[in-house]
Amino acid sequence: MKHLLKKSALAAAALASLGSAQAAVITFDAGLDTSGAAFAPQITHGDAVFQSGFLVAGLSNAAGAAAGDLVGSLINGADVANICVGMVCPTNNSSTFYAGIDDGYIYLAEESDSNKPFTIAGFAASFVANGSDPIPTATASGLLRIQGVKADGSGSLTQTFQLAPAAANGSLSFSSYVTSGAFATTQFKYAFIFGFYCDTNGSCTNAFTNNKGQFAIDDINVTAVPEPTSWALMGLGLAGIAAARRRRAA
Repeated sequence: MKHLLKKSALAAAALASLGSAQAAVITFDAGLDTSGAAFAPQITHGDAVFQSGFLVAGLSNAAGAAAGDLVGSLINGADVANICVGMVCPTNNSSTFYAGIDDGYIYLAEESDSNKPFTIAGFAASFVANGSDPIPTATASGLLRIQGVKADGSGSLTQTFQLAPAAANGSLSFSSYVTSGAFATTQFKYAFIFGFYCDTNGSCTNAFTNNKGQFAIDDINVTAVPEPTSWALMGLGLAGIAAARRRRAA
């Protein structure tokens, strides 16, 4: 009986480990690997940072984009006054966050295999404005769109989020967002994240048209979907325990 209980405990621990190991939060803080970004904290076209088993690459959609073109930055939220010169960055996040600038966008994928499926549950985000542009205070300051390419090869799915308007004093702040509906449960092999600029009339222009589609993002909640072989091995282990119980009962 003790041997059987030990097997049950080990299987339960393995199952718990399998589940917990898949969930991750990309915080851009401790544990962030910037070896793929030669000019970090500045992010140029094609640079990538790695954390919690995922990669976040900064890319430009401009024709003729080349390595060295600035598309983003890792911002120390505790020092935005000195870092965000000429820009309006969110002020309510004292940790490090990613800012996509000049219409730059993010490519998000599992680090070891861009075809390994994952889901996106939520994130924190804000608009990032050019200092000379008026920021809406009654409507969305901008939009953030996530376009995920489905792991099953059936196309893509998008979800668009309104970024909070500026406060009366013109400041911007991070808000938390949760994906919903089919998007929240769809498995993606990779995803693109990009921003839209909104004017004070509430008109949000197309992305990649004016170098104003800027955004800040942090705490991206992702979950890598276990590979079928992992579940198969776990199933074999549990089946073995069930067989042992039947033999014991007999």
